[in-house]
Amino acid sequence: MDITQLRYFLKTAETLNYTRAAEALFITRQSLRQAISCMERELGAPLFHKERNHLSLTESGTYLALTGARIIRDFDDMWTNTLRLASCQAALKVAFSESLVPFLLPDLEDVLQRFRTRFPHIPLEVCKWDMDRVLDAAEAGEIDCGCVLQMPRPQPGCEVRVLKRFPTALDFGEDFPLYDRPRKPLKLEELDGLPCVGMGSPQRFMAPLWEDCLRKGIHLDYRVIPNTIDAFYQVQNSLAAGFDILDDGNLGARPIRSALLPGYSLELTLLCPEGRPDRGSAELFCAFLDGELACRYEVLDPDSPLPFPT
Repeated sequence: MDITQLRYFLKTAETLNYTRAAEALFITRQSLRQAISCMERELGAPLFHKERNHLSLTESGTYLALTGARIIRDFDDMWTNTLRLASCQAALKVAFSESLVPFLLPDLEDVLQRFRTRFPHIPLEVCKWDMDRVLDAAEAGEIDCGCVLQMPRPQPGCEVRVLKRFPTALDFGEDFPLYDRPRKPLKLEELDGLPCVGMGSPQRFMAPLWEDCLRKGIHLDYRVIPNTIDAFYQVQNSLAAGFDILDDGNLGARPIRSALLPGYSLELTLLCPEGRPDRGSAELFCAFLDGELACRYEVLDPDSPLPFPT
């Protein structure tokens, strides 16, 4: 079966009349009947019941009609995007949350240069914004792709691709109130009244945790600090605790301790607005970035329990 035969079948399934289907397809009734017969021979079963002059779908025909329509839509989208990609299209506009550099994506410029080298015909426009601005631009369809680190949340009008998933932790310095507590996972109640920093507005950066705190009456003295270096300074000097991925590789002259927040995860996520015309280039960029990061971090199964620190 080829894509043309599938189109013929779907039009016949829609009209349940060979003559009307053939007229809609601009082919002869005989050509249509031959195409359907060829499909039925290949399948080894009929696709239509014929009683007098009335057609109805068999069980196999009903299944093919349901699934075939989706295949046709995907095929047409693929071909349209390939045609756009083959032409000299406008620049592919991607935006990264500035908080991802320098720790999570320290070699971002090298990664982008490798993309430009591999796909020289795709102009690439790169922006580094605060997390909220990247989310705003993605949800408004102003960029082709946005990359952020956040807890899982709905993304209106965006196709979401999760590159990596990390346990969520709270980092704090040696003079912070939590530093001398037993080294075990934190309870939400322990965050009440604590000065904390994060890279985006709490209702977006850490939506599930924030909603749980509001529901339980837990107050966070929360400040948004998009710049990672500034946030790291606050944490290292015990001015605030920082929401971060669970990582033992903390840098700096003064010690920092991480405590796991069980039940919460942070995801390195690509957001592609569904209404942007240049989906082909965006798909290539997402697949390329996914491949670049494949071996960089351990991937956690979304359904597996998050590890606890020893």
